[in-house]
Amino acid sequence: MSDYDFRIEIKGIEETCEGLSELPKRLVKHAFAKALAAASVPMVKALEARTPKHTGDLAEYLMTDIQVDAEGRGGRVDIGYGKEGYKARLVEFGHRMVGHKPAKKDLGKAVQPHPFMRPAAAESAEASVEAFDESISGSVEEGIPRY
Repeated sequence: MSDYDFRIEIKGIEETCEGLSELPKRLVKHAFAKALAAASVPMVKALEARTPKHTGDLAEYLMTDIQVDAEGRGGRVDIGYGKEGYKARLVEFGHRMVGHKPAKKDLGKAVQPHPFMRPAAAESAEASVEAFDESISGSVEEGIPRY
């Protein structure tokens, strides 16, 4: 090689091509995840405001779980109280009082329902849809970055 020659060696071209072929799907999946996260915010705020405080630490367990379809065709967001979700259900729908094992005797007392999850969902539904729409629209407008 002379002083004016140069060499470029490219390794991993197959991996690069494979990565590029996945780029559109990855962008779509990212856009869905971002939009679902945006959509969850109004619902979480409504639940935070409505979660009864006298039920202990229920509000501390409020969580979201975002799942995007592996093919990038959609997704879902689950909003709830994790392992304490059964307590939220008992408060939401009411329940009867039952003693402990082994007899589990009916104590004859009923705890009245205190709906808070369904009203929170109804209150925040429109704002959640709008947040999802704005986020998806923004992602589409951003498109693929130009370099």
